[in-house]
Amino acid sequence: MNLQGKHKCIENVSRQNCPICLEDIHTSRVVAHVLPCGHLLHRTCYEEMLKKGYRCPLCMHSALDMTWYWRQLDNEVAQTPMPSEYQNMTVDILCNDCNGRSTVQFHILGMKCQNCDSYNTAQAGGRRISLDQQ
Repeated sequence: MNLQGKHKCIENVSRQNCPICLEDIHTSRVVAHVLPCGHLLHRTCYEEMLKKGYRCPLCMHSALDMTWYWRQLDNEVAQTPMPSEYQNMTVDILCNDCNGRSTVQFHILGMKCQNCDSYNTAQAGGRRISLDQQ
Protein backbone atom coordinates (compact mmCIF):
# COMPACT_ATOMS: atom_id res chain seq x y z
CA MET A 1 0.00 0.00 0.00
CA ASN A 2 1.46 3.35 -1.04
CA LEU A 3 0.54 6.11 1.41
CA GLN A 4 2.95 8.74 0.12
CA GLY A 5 1.13 12.07 -0.07
CA LYS A 6 -2.13 10.48 1.14
CA HIS A 7 -1.80 10.64 4.92
CA LYS A 8 -0.67 12.81 7.80
CA CYS A 9 2.70 11.57 8.97
CA ILE A 10 3.21 11.01 12.70
CA GLU A 11 6.74 10.04 13.70
CA ASN A 12 7.08 6.51 15.16
CA VAL A 13 3.31 5.97 15.09
CA SER A 14 3.77 2.25 14.41
CA ARG A 15 5.86 1.96 17.59
CA GLN A 16 2.85 2.91 19.72
CA ASN A 17 0.11 0.76 21.16
CA CYS A 18 -3.31 0.51 19.54
CA PRO A 19 -5.48 3.07 21.41
CA ILE A 20 -8.42 0.63 21.41
CA CYS A 21 -6.94 -2.66 22.68
CA LEU A 22 -3.68 -1.16 24.03
CA GLU A 23 -1.59 -3.89 22.38
CA ASP A 24 1.58 -3.19 20.38
CA ILE A 25 0.92 -2.38 16.72
CA HIS A 26 4.46 -2.88 15.42
CA THR A 27 4.82 -6.52 16.50
CA SER A 28 1.19 -7.48 16.03
CA ARG A 29 0.08 -10.04 13.46
CA VAL A 30 -3.13 -8.04 13.03
CA VAL A 31 -3.07 -5.64 10.07
CA ALA A 32 -2.88 -1.96 10.98
CA HIS A 33 -5.31 0.64 9.65
CA VAL A 34 -4.13 4.23 9.04
CA LEU A 35 -6.72 6.86 9.94
CA PRO A 36 -6.90 10.15 7.99
CA CYS A 37 -5.38 11.91 11.02
CA GLY A 38 -2.32 9.64 10.81
CA HIS A 39 -2.98 7.52 13.88
CA LEU A 40 -2.88 3.73 13.61
CA LEU A 41 -5.32 1.14 14.93
CA HIS A 42 -5.53 -2.59 14.43
CA ARG A 43 -7.94 -3.19 11.54
CA THR A 44 -10.16 -5.35 13.76
CA CYS A 45 -10.23 -2.62 16.42
CA TYR A 46 -11.09 -0.04 13.74
CA GLU A 47 -14.00 -2.15 12.51
CA GLU A 48 -15.32 -2.56 16.07
CA MET A 49 -14.87 1.17 16.75
CA LEU A 50 -17.03 2.07 13.74
CA LYS A 51 -19.94 0.16 15.27
CA LYS A 52 -20.02 2.70 18.11
CA GLY A 53 -18.52 5.91 16.73
CA TYR A 54 -16.74 7.66 13.91
CA ARG A 55 -13.89 9.54 15.63
CA CYS A 56 -10.24 8.76 16.29
CA PRO A 57 -9.97 7.84 19.97
CA LEU A 58 -6.78 9.92 20.29
CA CYS A 59 -7.48 13.21 18.54
CA MET A 60 -11.25 13.06 17.83
CA HIS A 61 -10.85 13.72 14.07
CA SER A 62 -13.37 11.90 11.88
CA ALA A 63 -11.99 8.43 11.15
CA LEU A 64 -13.63 8.21 7.71
CA ASP A 65 -15.19 10.44 5.09
CA MET A 66 -18.36 11.78 6.72
CA THR A 67 -19.51 14.02 3.83
CA TRP A 68 -22.62 11.95 3.08
CA TYR A 69 -23.63 11.92 6.76
CA TRP A 70 -23.06 15.65 7.12
CA ARG A 71 -25.38 16.30 4.13
CA GLN A 72 -28.02 14.09 5.76
CA LEU A 73 -27.63 16.09 8.96
CA ASP A 74 -27.96 19.33 6.93
CA ASN A 75 -31.37 18.05 5.77
CA GLU A 76 -32.41 17.05 9.30
CA VAL A 77 -31.41 20.45 10.70
CA ALA A 78 -33.32 22.24 7.91
CA GLN A 79 -36.45 20.19 8.68
CA THR A 80 -36.25 20.61 12.47
CA PRO A 81 -37.13 24.16 13.56
CA MET A 82 -35.92 25.19 16.98
CA PRO A 83 -38.37 26.49 19.60
CA SER A 84 -38.65 30.29 19.59
CA GLU A 85 -36.54 30.73 22.73
CA TYR A 86 -33.58 29.08 20.92
CA GLN A 87 -34.00 30.52 17.42
CA ASN A 88 -31.56 33.41 17.91
CA MET A 89 -29.11 31.62 20.18
CA THR A 90 -25.52 31.36 19.01
CA VAL A 91 -22.67 29.32 20.46
CA ASP A 92 -18.91 29.21 20.03
CA ILE A 93 -17.73 25.86 18.69
CA LEU A 94 -14.44 24.07 18.12
CA CYS A 95 -14.24 21.71 15.15
CA ASN A 96 -12.53 18.39 15.81
CA ASP A 97 -11.78 17.93 12.09
CA CYS A 98 -10.15 21.25 11.09
CA ASN A 99 -9.45 22.62 14.62
CA GLY A 100 -11.21 25.82 13.59
CA ARG A 101 -13.32 27.97 15.86
CA SER A 102 -16.52 29.69 14.85
CA THR A 103 -19.71 31.17 16.23
CA VAL A 104 -22.80 29.43 14.87
CA GLN A 105 -26.51 29.24 15.48
CA PHE A 106 -27.34 26.68 18.15
CA HIS A 107 -29.24 23.59 17.02
CA ILE A 108 -30.06 20.56 19.13
CA LEU A 109 -29.10 18.16 16.28
CA GLY A 110 -25.63 19.62 15.82
CA MET A 111 -23.59 22.70 15.13
CA LYS A 112 -21.90 22.88 11.73
CA CYS A 113 -18.33 24.17 11.37
CA GLN A 114 -18.23 27.25 9.17
CA ASN A 115 -14.70 26.40 8.02
CA CYS A 116 -15.03 22.79 6.79
CA ASP A 117 -18.80 21.96 6.97
CA SER A 118 -18.25 19.19 9.54
CA TYR A 119 -20.65 18.49 12.39
CA ASN A 120 -17.80 16.91 14.39
CA THR A 121 -17.82 19.89 16.73
CA ALA A 122 -17.95 20.69 20.41
CA GLN A 123 -19.30 23.74 22.17
CA ALA A 124 -16.32 25.84 23.21
CA GLY A 125 -17.99 28.39 25.43
CA GLY A 126 -21.22 29.57 26.90
CA ARG A 127 -24.32 30.40 24.92
CA ARG A 128 -24.96 33.85 23.55
CA ILE A 129 -28.27 35.35 22.56
CA SER A 130 -28.41 37.83 19.71
CA LEU A 131 -29.24 41.46 20.44
CA ASP A 132 -32.77 41.32 19.03
CA GLN A 133 -33.71 38.93 21.86
CA GLN A 134 -32.59 41.29 24.65
